Amino acid sequence: MNPSVSPRNQNERVALVETNKSIVRKNRVKWKTLPAGAGRKQVDTLLSLGDNELLDFYNDSIRYWEKERGWEYDKYASQFSARSILEIGSGLGYDGITYSKSAECWTFCDIIPENIQLVRRIARLMDVSNVKYQTIEDFIHHDYGDQYNGFYAHGVLHHVPFEIAKKEVSNIDRYLTRGAKVVLLMYPYERWVLCGKPSFEEFGTMTDGEGTPWAEYYDDQKIKALFGDSYKLESSINWGHQNAEFVNFELIKLGKSDG
Repeated sequence: MNPSVSPRNQNERVALVETNKSIVRKNRVKWKTLPAGAGRKQVDTLLSLGDNELLDFYNDSIRYWEKERGWEYDKYASQFSARSILEIGSGLGYDGITYSKSAECWTFCDIIPENIQLVRRIARLMDVSNVKYQTIEDFIHHDYGDQYNGFYAHGVLHHVPFEIAKKEVSNIDRYLTRGAKVVLLMYPYERWVLCGKPSFEEFGTMTDGEGTPWAEYYDDQKIKALFGDSYKLESSINWGHQNAEFVNFELIKLGKSDG
């Protein structure tokens, strides 16, 4: 044990490491079932489809999402234009493949190898070439291997406890350049209140169904605490059912002379 670290702090670190491992294991099981248009699909089921079937399914799902979230695609395509974007939690790749049309390069990252395998296959079928892929083994210590001037996570960071998300963001920050654009979708405080202020374990089940280990709300204060003083919160946009279903946060990474 490091003599400069108190036994209490050491125990807290060990507990956080174990919590992180547990959350990763549970999320790896949960998110093999992916949001797919109006429903959800098992990644193994999608991988078993022939190319034409998979492409038809993907295009049908894209049409659904464009109706639901077309405003996002219009807004963020321009913000990501000519940028190298790091995305964590790529899922089926809807967003990244759409935004890659304007981005310089898009890097898909996911904790589930099968999800990356599926996105790689879809990108090939869609003739998308300015994309890269990474599988994340450890949220907190993953080496992203390059510098990026954009970061995107759509419904991802709220599925781990704040303390773990903060360490994850601290690691990601090392790979983001000054002026990097950050776009995140989270669950807003208002949704948590409407659900009766449940525990975050219960909130996960209420938002995303059985097997969801965690879902945590975010507001402006909490997102600022997550990213720290080196980032400026430019906007937060509540949207969806009752204007309380989702919240999009847009931040920018500052330089030493900014602020």
